[in-house]
Amino acid sequence: MISEGSTDTRFLYSVIDRTIKQIIFDFGGVIEISIEELKKDSGKSFSNQVIDANLSYQKESFINVLLVHSDADHKDDSKVLNEKFTPLFENIKLNDELICKEIVPVIPVHMIESWMLADIDLFLDEISTAKTKTELGLNGNPESFTNPKNRIKDALQIINQEKPKKRRKDLQISDLYQIIGQKIEIDKLIKLNSFDKFYNQISDSLQKLKYINKKL
Repeated sequence: MISEGSTDTRFLYSVIDRTIKQIIFDFGGVIEISIEELKKDSGKSFSNQVIDANLSYQKESFINVLLVHSDADHKDDSKVLNEKFTPLFENIKLNDELICKEIVPVIPVHMIESWMLADIDLFLDEISTAKTKTELGLNGNPESFTNPKNRIKDALQIINQEKPKKRRKDLQISDLYQIIGQKIEIDKLIKLNSFDKFYNQISDSLQKLKYINKKL
């Protein structure tokens, strides 16, 4: 797996691990999986980041499927597919050194924080508030929020200001990525179009590699 940043990895690691295991179980597979984060050189182009990380890791271990995360920063995935993934796929086809050419995009609409809000009840529980999603400005489909990260930060600011100053330890958005990633249900995430697309694409890859049989 290659992600945009460390906080993204903290959220995605458990989500991806549990998603793949659920797909394998649902379709009668028996293979065990291991998720590893590949380090990238952020100073390079997107394609070179992914290809070089892929080449570097294959010297140590075999990669079956490479999941590549990039936020859409848009209302859908069209922009990031056109600007990043289409050139990446073309360059991968031309590279004879690569062993793993099975690439699955992980593209949350707008930002990965929209996926963190897929289960609003879990989110409210984790931030320990009795306020409603409407009071915190979190009402609506998370994929409709153009900046879900700022929405979360604003919500945290509201609840942090309510705490007594003497006992206040402000909750930060960075505190939430891992715990929500570990607890959020896949069935909640799959209701989001961008996650559903990822779910179907990783299922197709597992089918292609004969790790599952979707026809069962």
